[in-house]
Amino acid sequence: MFCGWCGQSNDDDAELCVQCGLSLHSGVLPMPESEPPAATLPRTHLPVFVEPMPESEPQTPTQQRSELPVAESVLEVGVGSQIAAPTTTEGPPSRSKVWLASALATALVAVIGLAAWFVLGRGPADPRPKDAIPSAARPVSPVASPAATASPCQVHPPSQVVAGTGQPLGPPAGTSGSSDAAGRTVTVGLIGPLTGDRSGLGQQVVQGAQAAIADANTNDIVPGVRFTLDAHDDQGNPSVGGQAASEVSATKAVGIIGPMNSDVAEQVLPLVGDLAVISPGSTAPGMTHGNDAAAPKRPWPGFFRVTTPDQVQGPILAQFVCAGMGISRVATLSETDWYGTTVVNTFAERFVALGGQVSTTLTLPKVTTDYSDAVARIKDSRAQAVVFGGLSPQGKQLRSALTAAGFTGPMVGGDEIFSGPFVEAARDGDVTITPAVSGRLLAGGRPPRLEGATAVQAYDATAALILAIRSAGPDASRAAVRDALQAVSFAGLTGPVSFDTFGDRAVVDATVHTFRGGTWDVSGFVREPSTT
Repeated sequence: MFCGWCGQSNDDDAELCVQCGLSLHSGVLPMPESEPPAATLPRTHLPVFVEPMPESEPQTPTQQRSELPVAESVLEVGVGSQIAAPTTTEGPPSRSKVWLASALATALVAVIGLAAWFVLGRGPADPRPKDAIPSAARPVSPVASPAATASPCQVHPPSQVVAGTGQPLGPPAGTSGSSDAAGRTVTVGLIGPLTGDRSGLGQQVVQGAQAAIADANTNDIVPGVRFTLDAHDDQGNPSVGGQAASEVSATKAVGIIGPMNSDVAEQVLPLVGDLAVISPGSTAPGMTHGNDAAAPKRPWPGFFRVTTPDQVQGPILAQFVCAGMGISRVATLSETDWYGTTVVNTFAERFVALGGQVSTTLTLPKVTTDYSDAVARIKDSRAQAVVFGGLSPQGKQLRSALTAAGFTGPMVGGDEIFSGPFVEAARDGDVTITPAVSGRLLAGGRPPRLEGATAVQAYDATAALILAIRSAGPDASRAAVRDALQAVSFAGLTGPVSFDTFGDRAVVDATVHTFRGGTWDVSGFVREPSTT
C-alpha cells in the first residue's frame, strides 16, 4: 500500500511507513489512472511559497498527487496584508480518510508558505518594546482600505497643460490696444507682507498687481477709467494686517488684493465691510468653507482666492502618487497644525478611495527634532512612500532621517516643501505640488515682467477685480463690485478663472513636481474640480 502522507510504497502488511514513519492506517492514496493537472493555490498580494512533495525511490508505479477541489479562505498576517490559505471540500464518502489526510497535508504546505513569508518577506520583528516608542510617534488610527486589486488606482494620469491661457487685460479685438486718455481714477487696495520674512512674496504680489493695472490702463479695459494701486504692509503679522485693513477701508479703494497669509486674512476680513478681498496666496480651508467640515458654510461673502487651497493639494497628490507613480501603500506623517493635518487627511481619504492603503499614520508636534522612532515605524509598516504634511524645515529633518535610516522610497509633501530648507535634503523621486502656473513658469511660459508664480497669481487676482469693476460700472458701490466678482469668468495667465459658491476657483489646476538632479522637474498638471 501507499502512504497517505508521503506517497511511499510499503508492504501490504506494514503498520508504519518506511519513509515518514507515520501510521499507514490513517489514509490511503488511490492510484489515479491518468495524471491530473497540478492544483493551483490562489493568492492575493503575497505569494505562498510551496515546497514540492519529495519523490520516492523507486518510483514504480509512478507516484501522483491527487488534485483536490480547493476553496479559498483568507488568513490575516499583518496590517493590510493577506495570504491565501487553501481549504478542502468533501471527497467521495468511501474515501473520507483519504480526503482528511490530504487536507492535513495541504494545510501543512500553507503553514510552510506562511513561515517562508515571515522569514523572507516580512523582515525581522521590531525588537523595541512598544513603550520605548514615544507616544507622539506611535501610529494613531491608521486609515482602513478596501481590498486591493491588481491595479488599485483606476484613474487617469496627470492631465496635460490647460490650453489657452489668455491675456485677460489685453487689447479689445480690432483695436490697437493703446490709450493715453486721462480719465477718472479708481483705486485698487493691496495688503501684503512688504517687509519681514515673507517680503519676497509680498513684492511679487505688488509686481503682479502693478502689471495688471498697467495693462488695464494701456488697453482701456474700462473706458475712461485709470486704475492706481494703494499698497499697505502687513509684515505677515495678523495684528499689523488689522491695522492695514482699517487704513484701506478709510480710502476710496473699491477692492483689495491680498492678504497672502490666512491668519492675516482672518484679521482683515471683519474690518473691511463690503470691500471685495481676493487673495493670491491664502490657502486655509476655513477661509472659504468655515471650520465645520461636516457642514461647510462660507464665512466671508466678499472673500475670493485664485490659489490652490490646502484641501485640494492632498487629493491631487493622491491621484498622482497612485496613478502617476504606481504606489499603493504609503505612510503619512503630519505636524499638528491645520496645514499639515489637512494635506495628510485629504490625501488619505482620496488615496483609500482609489484603492490605495495607508500603512501607518503618525502625528508629531512642530518642535520635534528626533525623527528616528517615527522613521522606524514607517519602515516597519512596509510603506512604499512617505506623505508629509508640514513646513519645509521640519520636512528637511524628516527627509534626512529617512535617508540616514536607508529608506529608499520617495517623500511626498504639500507646497511648503517646494522651496526652503527641504530642498537641501531632497532626494531624486521626491514629489510636491504647486499651483499650475509655477509649472508654466519653469517651462518658459512666464510673462517677461513677472518674476515668480505668486506674481502671476497676483496678476490674475487683480485682473478679476478689474473685470468685476468693468461689469458693475466705475460708479458702482463696493458691494456691487463684490457681487460682480462672483460672476467673473475669463482665461487668465494661471488658466481658467471663475469662482464657485464658496469663493474658491471653480476649477483648480496644479503642477506636480518630481525632484531630479538637484531641482524640481515638472511631472504633470492635474485638474481638480471645485469642492462645491
